[in-house]
Amino acid sequence: MSSRHPHNTHRYRIPSSADHERISALFLGPKGENADFLQSWLTSVVVQQKAARNAYFPKDEASITSIMQTSPAFVEMTNIMSSNLTELLIELGKRSIPFYSPRYSGHMSVDQNLPAILGYLSTMFYNPNNVAFEASPLTTLIEQEVGLQLCEMMGYNRLQNSEEPLAWGHIASGGTVANLESMWAGKHTRNLKFYPLSLRDASAEGAEMAFIRDTFSVKTCTGARKLLKDCTAWELLNLQVSTILDLPDRLRDDYYISPEFLDKVMSKYIIQSINKDTLMQRWQLTQQPVVLSPSTNHYSWPKAAAVLGIGSDNLRNVAVDKQARMDTNELDRMLQKCFDEQTPVYQVVAVIGTTEEGGIDRIEDILKLREKYQAMGMSFVIHADAAWGGYFATMLPKETFGRKRQGLPRADTPSSFVPHVGLRDESAEQLAHMKYADSITVDPHKAGYIPYPAGSLCYRDGRMRYQLTWSAPYLHQGTEGESIGIYGIEGSKPGAAASAVLMAHETIGLTPSGYGSLLGQAMFTCRRYAAHWSAMSTDSTSFTVTPFNPIPAELEPNPDPVKIEAEKNFIRQHILYKSNEEIYRNPEAMELLHHLGSDLNINVFACNFRNRDGSLNTDVEEANWLNNRIFQRLSVTSSEENPLEVPFYITATTFKQHEYGICATEMKRRMGLVGNEDVLVIRNVVMSPFTTTNDFVGTLADIFQKVVEEEVENARIRNDMKPSIHTFLLQGSGKHCYLVHTPTIHMASGRRQIILSVDVEGDIRQVKHAHERVQAVIVHNTEPLLLDDIVDGMSFDGVLTIGQRRTSHKVKIANIKVVKKRSLMTEDLEATYPSLMPFYLYGVQGHAHLDHVITVVPNVHLSAGEIQYKFEEELSSEDLAKGLIVVAENVHEASMQPFPLMKYLKINEDFFFNAGNHLHVKVYRDPYPASTMDPIPLHDLKDRPVVTKGTITLVGNLYVDSDALNVASEPSADAPTLRNKYGDMTHGTIKGWQSAVRHFQSKLTTAAPTK
Repeated sequence: MSSRHPHNTHRYRIPSSADHERISALFLGPKGENADFLQSWLTSVVVQQKAARNAYFPKDEASITSIMQTSPAFVEMTNIMSSNLTELLIELGKRSIPFYSPRYSGHMSVDQNLPAILGYLSTMFYNPNNVAFEASPLTTLIEQEVGLQLCEMMGYNRLQNSEEPLAWGHIASGGTVANLESMWAGKHTRNLKFYPLSLRDASAEGAEMAFIRDTFSVKTCTGARKLLKDCTAWELLNLQVSTILDLPDRLRDDYYISPEFLDKVMSKYIIQSINKDTLMQRWQLTQQPVVLSPSTNHYSWPKAAAVLGIGSDNLRNVAVDKQARMDTNELDRMLQKCFDEQTPVYQVVAVIGTTEEGGIDRIEDILKLREKYQAMGMSFVIHADAAWGGYFATMLPKETFGRKRQGLPRADTPSSFVPHVGLRDESAEQLAHMKYADSITVDPHKAGYIPYPAGSLCYRDGRMRYQLTWSAPYLHQGTEGESIGIYGIEGSKPGAAASAVLMAHETIGLTPSGYGSLLGQAMFTCRRYAAHWSAMSTDSTSFTVTPFNPIPAELEPNPDPVKIEAEKNFIRQHILYKSNEEIYRNPEAMELLHHLGSDLNINVFACNFRNRDGSLNTDVEEANWLNNRIFQRLSVTSSEENPLEVPFYITATTFKQHEYGICATEMKRRMGLVGNEDVLVIRNVVMSPFTTTNDFVGTLADIFQKVVEEEVENARIRNDMKPSIHTFLLQGSGKHCYLVHTPTIHMASGRRQIILSVDVEGDIRQVKHAHERVQAVIVHNTEPLLLDDIVDGMSFDGVLTIGQRRTSHKVKIANIKVVKKRSLMTEDLEATYPSLMPFYLYGVQGHAHLDHVITVVPNVHLSAGEIQYKFEEELSSEDLAKGLIVVAENVHEASMQPFPLMKYLKINEDFFFNAGNHLHVKVYRDPYPASTMDPIPLHDLKDRPVVTKGTITLVGNLYVDSDALNVASEPSADAPTLRNKYGDMTHGTIKGWQSAVRHFQSKLTTAAPTK
């Protein structure tokens, strides 16, 4: 295989064994290898805490004496505390997810670094609250310093007397709050956006600052200078951020207006005091301002829009491209539309490291679009959501650029060698452009390896933080005694978090040789995983693995299948199951590895299966089932599961078609799938620097492959069209019997909704009499048969089940006629649920039955035998024999879907499908033949004539099952057994987590009551 690109050595830091050895010192370790070091310092923390307390007015007498410490009550309480702590530690060890292990690569969770842990614990004993300086004099200063460090890491300026604005940042509880704050305060975002309008009101004729009205001018977005009073609302809503932030300084310099006076006056006009709607009405603004963000945005963005009163509908999603990055052409189109309609744009969000795919939006192009629209007269903020990607800026090649690669590490410690791979050129370019964004979210508790809670928000111009207060923008950036809490959304917040971040930054270093080295080793690991996902499957495997990020040969124009296979073979021969040293010795392997996987340490991929004939499955839902089963096997989704038994952790997400668009479509195409359904994909977030040593990544890939192969066999069983035992609900009696097939999506042979008219040879009245409480009788075929053979045949032998007990009573089913036969295969289903619930109505005069028409899966199966009905016009025997469709106009199906699993479904006297309940229906003739594989578009019924209308009363013989048609349920081990007959069901209302907590509580010791 030839190298596709020149070997750019600056992508890789100069590797050595010392790199990984330094990183290894920063963590407790997967097996607690550094426990002695941590234990010694935990002891030191307690010793220092005691010394500090004794140093504060040392002559004060002790409050807890040695006599008290030996008293029975004191000893009892310490014993209780010790006992309970022991139980807590045991339960934590048994039930916690092992984030510390290289086996974990699910969410953005990993072993936290020791400097951060020690910094947090050391500070936690003092419990400083960084909401106010007097409650946190040291940790407030630490937070200020940490904020500036993060700003500098992002490329912002932290030096006084620079041409660049002075940046400012602070710690928040997480990216969600930081994103909310950015929307609240960011450039032109809400507070700042409306500040010029408020100042115009404050200087209007008759207002407190009317004296500036005829002389005070501003520079518009296009560069023209106009009096403030003469600016249109559109011009004021689109002033550039520097123009707005300069306003208080200019008022002081030109009119000697003090900050205190400005604060007092503006408090009557600013949006923080009144509200957006009042300002909009006053200025006769008809277009609600909007925020534009990619459809891959974090869930915090619609939350922020809702909380701030912007409204989540005004958070407009920009379509993404095939790589799940914001489509900047679509952004351009949406911005042009906003400009044409004069819709103000609060903010454009660029995601720097999507938390699902690890992709980076092209912020460079977004910045160019802002220049374009500012020249046209429309300005907006650019916010970089780098909650995940921010720390990767430490990997930007600085001192290592152009240096030659050195040799391999020293031979005596080969197992400690983990090479670095660098950022791809395009990724580095976008990270380098973050410094031009107006604000940036970055989470130290993600790629900073720092304990929760530690998010942050950085402002390119520190004066923006004043828009978070109800005070005027003061003329300086504050003093050392400034309380940080007045600027953020949060009130109380731990000073310990700031200490944790500082300790990590100072110890590890925000440099290519510090955090850049740590993340570079994790990135090498991520790309080794990507190599497995890219080349694991072959033409001979029972499965395929499709990585979301194609290998380089697939990205070429008109990709050649021969070249694609050659590249996969190169990966198999030179990367998979090779040592780190072997890969590093091979420049071609390192070059190819550089191009595998996502931008930032998240691998997304999905599996599909081959049918037994070798053909590839094309059903999206069946592929989703397979990937969901893999996810269930390699994660913890229930409190009953033991986290310590999961051999390898991954997670999953869904590419929703309406959000991901062409991205989801392309992923399905590459998987060999056909359909518009959402597609479930698997994710592994790679943060551990230990996974590649001794090729442990290969061991984990083998575990994954074994699970896939096992679940593929289950998927094949689900989709085998082979003879099996089927389940039918028996309705009617005598010469008018009907069999209602109980469908299941867990068996391809059972994906049919079928109603049969039959003769039953055998006295079932005797069986019913012996089980008077049971109204439903179930029929199973005694010999395995294809369902179509049953339907198309003349007879079969059956055995009866009463409730949940199989009997030995045999029957002969004969004279089989199809009343209804519908396909429930994915391609034959509708896309949306019907608004009103439809049923099939069939039978003979005086003996009619109902069966819920299933048009969408997941769904619930509802059947009712021997109903009572009263219609305005009598139904003909011919219509009843053919089967009609009735639509219950008092049962709104779409609003109830999807139904929960049976263990969560509350079936009581209030349940709509219950004996004695009335269905108010309209009756239609079925426009389809008895047997059809076509979808049933029930919305077309409204255009068809109504046969009659009236009331149906449910009497009994009712059946409810939401499991067999729900992908979230487990396939029954005994498929023919009806587990969920109405009236015989058990309802598990106690959730697993409640049981787990109560189990833990039962072990705790409670203090004896005082007398």
